[in-house]
Amino acid sequence: MANVTGTFYDGDAVIGYGSQFEVGQGDSPETFVAVPDIDTITPGDLTTGVVDITHLRSTARHREKKGTLRDSGPIGFGGNYRPSHGAHMLAGGDGFDATHNVIYLWRNVVENNFKIVAPADADDMELDVRGVVTKYQVGPLGLDTKWTFMGEITPLRDYFTGPTA
Repeated sequence: MANVTGTFYDGDAVIGYGSQFEVGQGDSPETFVAVPDIDTITPGDLTTGVVDITHLRSTARHREKKGTLRDSGPIGFGGNYRPSHGAHMLAGGDGFDATHNVIYLWRNVVENNFKIVAPADADDMELDVRGVVTKYQVGPLGLDTKWTFMGEITPLRDYFTGPTA
C-alpha cells in the first residue's frame, strides 16, 4: 500500500482463520505437526531494554538513556483440550512422537522447534521459533463450557523478522 498520509482509503485486515501452531518432531529433515483445535495464537511482546546513562553534567538538565538488548516474550496458544490426542499424551500419537508432544516437552523442559503459520491472507507467513514450553494449563471443567487448554512457548533467541514482502 502506498503512503496514506492525509488520504482516505478502504480498510483492510487479516483474520487468523487458517493459522496453525506446529511442533517440530526432531526428524532429519525435521517435520512439523499442528496442535489440533487451536483457537488463539498470541505472539509475545517484543521489547528493548533501556539503561539510564545520565550524569551530573547531562545536557539541558535532562536524563539520558541508551537502548540495550531486545527480548521476545512468551508466545501463547490455546484451544479445545483433547486429552486423547497425541499432542496432549505422553505416549504421543496422531503424528506426534513420544518425545515431541506438548506435554512431554513441558514436563521435561526440552528445547524444541516450533512454527506459527499465518493464513493465506498474510501471505502464508511463517515464524520459526526455537523455544521451551514454559506453561501448560488445562482449563476448568464446567457445566456450560468447553474444556480448554493454554500453553506458552518462551523463545530462546530472536525469531521475529516480520513480513518479508
